[in-house]
Amino acid sequence: MHASPEYQQWFDHLSGLVGGETSVHAYRDDSEENSINIFRSVNAEGSLFATIGLMEIDQSKNPALRVASEVLMDCRGNDENVGNILSTIAFFIMKNGWRIAPRVVFEDLVAMYFPGHHLPHVMFVSPFQWRTEMTKVEVVGKFIYPLVAIPISEAERTFSASHPDRALEHLWESKHIDVLNWARPSAA
Repeated sequence: MHASPEYQQWFDHLSGLVGGETSVHAYRDDSEENSINIFRSVNAEGSLFATIGLMEIDQSKNPALRVASEVLMDCRGNDENVGNILSTIAFFIMKNGWRIAPRVVFEDLVAMYFPGHHLPHVMFVSPFQWRTEMTKVEVVGKFIYPLVAIPISEAERTFSASHPDRALEHLWESKHIDVLNWARPSAA
């Protein structure tokens, strides 16, 4: 991992927050021209994966306001393919200019690695697991606004697209859905 002060501070923040057995691996795209560092923490509850380096790419649609972000994926269990999904998300952001924000959906990202999975898409949400420690993270004088990529079903994607604001997140809460359990039922 290229250990710039920003990257190191983000790694330290993640490690201190989630603990467990931590590591960082560089993932490369198919052409071997692009890479992204992926943080991984494994503990008894599952795995957390997080990008290290997306903070370099402005996610704002307003040129006067720069927004830096990193993406996390959290799951029950321990499957290396989660890191592959996360790196693919990063490559779409890096190479294709896709933007992330709360409630944005990237379609078929889970299905690329788990064909036929009943939760084929990902939706980005604020880091609900750590409301205060991850809403806005300062690293070397700049702020990162992390987002969590949650696998969602086609019915949940449709529901989210047709309902305002955080309706799907409220539905998950009302039905006590554990969105970190990738074997969970669809809420919609």
